[in-house]
Amino acid sequence: MSDPKDTRVSWDLQEQEHSGPPTPAERKLQLRRKATRKESAKLSSVYLGLSLRVRDHEVEYAVIVHDGMGSVGSEHDIRKLQGDGKQDVMDQILDRAKEYSQARGHKIEILAICGPLDAPLKVPAANIDIDRDAPQSFLSRIWLELDAVPFVVNCRDTQFSLEGEATLAVEKALEWLAPTAKSIVKAGADPRNREVQVDANGRIRLYDLHEQAALTSPGLWETFSALATLIKQAGVRVTFLSATPRGGGVALMRHALIRLWRLAGLDVHWYVPQGDASVFDITKRRFHNVLQGVNPPDVELREGDKHMFERWTDWNYEKYWRGPDNPVRADIVVIDDPQVTALIPHIRRDSPKTKIIYRSHIEIRSDLVDAGVHPQVDVFNYLFNFIKQADLFVSHPIKEFVPKVVNETMPVVYMPPCTDPLDGLNKPIPEEMLQVYRHMFSDLIGASTGQTIDWQRGYILQVARFDPSKGIPDLVEGYRLFREEVKKQGMMKNAPQLILTGHSSIDDPDGTYILHKLQDTLCSEPFKDIKDDIFAVRAPAEDRLLDALMRGADVACQVSTREGFEIKVTEAIHKTRWVIATKAGGIPLQIRDGVDGTLVPPGDPQSIAQALVNFYTSGKDIKKTGESRGNETVRPLGGRWDDRGEGPREELFTVGNATMWQYLWCRVLGLSTEHCKHLPEVHKQRLDTLGLNHKEDIRQLKGRKVWDILSERKH
Repeated sequence: MSDPKDTRVSWDLQEQEHSGPPTPAERKLQLRRKATRKESAKLSSVYLGLSLRVRDHEVEYAVIVHDGMGSVGSEHDIRKLQGDGKQDVMDQILDRAKEYSQARGHKIEILAICGPLDAPLKVPAANIDIDRDAPQSFLSRIWLELDAVPFVVNCRDTQFSLEGEATLAVEKALEWLAPTAKSIVKAGADPRNREVQVDANGRIRLYDLHEQAALTSPGLWETFSALATLIKQAGVRVTFLSATPRGGGVALMRHALIRLWRLAGLDVHWYVPQGDASVFDITKRRFHNVLQGVNPPDVELREGDKHMFERWTDWNYEKYWRGPDNPVRADIVVIDDPQVTALIPHIRRDSPKTKIIYRSHIEIRSDLVDAGVHPQVDVFNYLFNFIKQADLFVSHPIKEFVPKVVNETMPVVYMPPCTDPLDGLNKPIPEEMLQVYRHMFSDLIGASTGQTIDWQRGYILQVARFDPSKGIPDLVEGYRLFREEVKKQGMMKNAPQLILTGHSSIDDPDGTYILHKLQDTLCSEPFKDIKDDIFAVRAPAEDRLLDALMRGADVACQVSTREGFEIKVTEAIHKTRWVIATKAGGIPLQIRDGVDGTLVPPGDPQSIAQALVNFYTSGKDIKKTGESRGNETVRPLGGRWDDRGEGPREELFTVGNATMWQYLWCRVLGLSTEHCKHLPEVHKQRLDTLGLNHKEDIRQLKGRKVWDILSERKH
């Protein structure tokens, strides 16, 4: 006989109020809060599978909750729709997901949906003609409101039930997660031809095209659409070739651009070679570092290095890209940086009609090359033997980055890199999710160094690779001097901490060495009192982690000694962070000194320290710029067209960069409105203003900034 005072809860699954299988209305997710859960507890990762059918006045759906090992919950329901059926479907599904996440202490990492979706939520086909004012799509709201990756798996009507479809969808999505990662989707290449599988080969849908249009000025969007229509009607195929699918700024840009062009229906593809550590050691330390002038004095390019680099290139070409259907037989091939320059002769030989564009993303010490200084001139001359066979040289918009021999040999144009306002590096992050990423970073630091971050004290942040050109010794010394000054003046009770982090890249072997040198510095006598306030760690390939860190920072730093452009500066300004940065490379082109941040000389720790003192004593640490705080920005923000207003310039975002590329493609191919007889009149008029009503020699663009042409400015 049971004790009436026994308050133990029965765990006997047979003691259920109902017998037999539950009806759909009874199969609900558990929304009761965990009684033992503390407010400070970290959210646990879950993955949702969703299958639904939308009918005239109701929606039937099934949700499966997966913890990465198996199903841990489900819900099957039929709900009546009110008012705008499409909007009501989205609201009900998203509200239910938020309610579940908050009640159970879960972070929804992926929401995998069984597709194709019914008409109200149907993913639109690739199309340039869109409604700029259309409401946010269902998948975009998953990305922005839940901070979950929206993953579409076409498995409709392949399973016995909606639950079966939802289960299959989430299990297929989980196959794309990187090993041991909770939220990082693989960015690999097709093993057959090394084409980069952007967004899980199109299964991930972060936004629809109209959502980029809504963040873009009408004039720029009109230009983008007109050029895209011309290229599409002409049947142009474009191939990008670069070193790696993930890890550096070039890869980030390519992901964003391919995503955009795919939505617009353009035939643009991106390929990478199979990497090799020995070769990447050569391309980073004996190509990249030497050209930037940050190499040790004993480093030079040897004949054996050249032989290995060329054999590796030949091997990749023969294995993946030789044959009648290979990707280099495109109308245009874009070569990104020195790592893949030796492919140019192969393309010239096997596809002589292909137009080749070489895109340089680094600062080349043209002063040393022009003066014949070794080893810079040796390395550049070796690479230029390949590069000069291209049809066009594209550089960052700094003329000093282009050696004299390039200008004498081939046409050169200038354009900046870009970042994307809707990708993981820049999208708004719900305020409650900022804590998720802070917990993630705390765990990362704890596992790496055993340190503990005090998030209440605030922090100074530099997001950059651990690279000899990023000014890391200058920043930590500047921080040390800043701490000495605030201590001497008694200005701050709890001084801010310093965080240095960034992604690593498989083609960059310097990271470990630079990080170890930094750790040696921090263990030296001058840093003994503050070393526990400096946190340095390489970040995993989770873009939203860097986004969250930047949004929560007091101030962002970018104190490179040598720099190509460093788009992280633009990303910080986009999040309304004050930026302390050096006058290196393309950095001053992004910052209005005194408006967006403070510019200091490269290699000057004292100036860095003074800029930090000024920031914390001027009130900027309280009011920031633009929005009151970057992490309170709950809507996507676009760029500005001219020098007025706040935030980065529009040319530094994906649509602006894509438009510049499209203009160059038309020019290098000699495309004009004469090639397309069915262009909308508004597109034809815009193309006429760009001079695309007739064929023009690409050499006439020599020395021009592409953005100036698009914005009809004088060069």
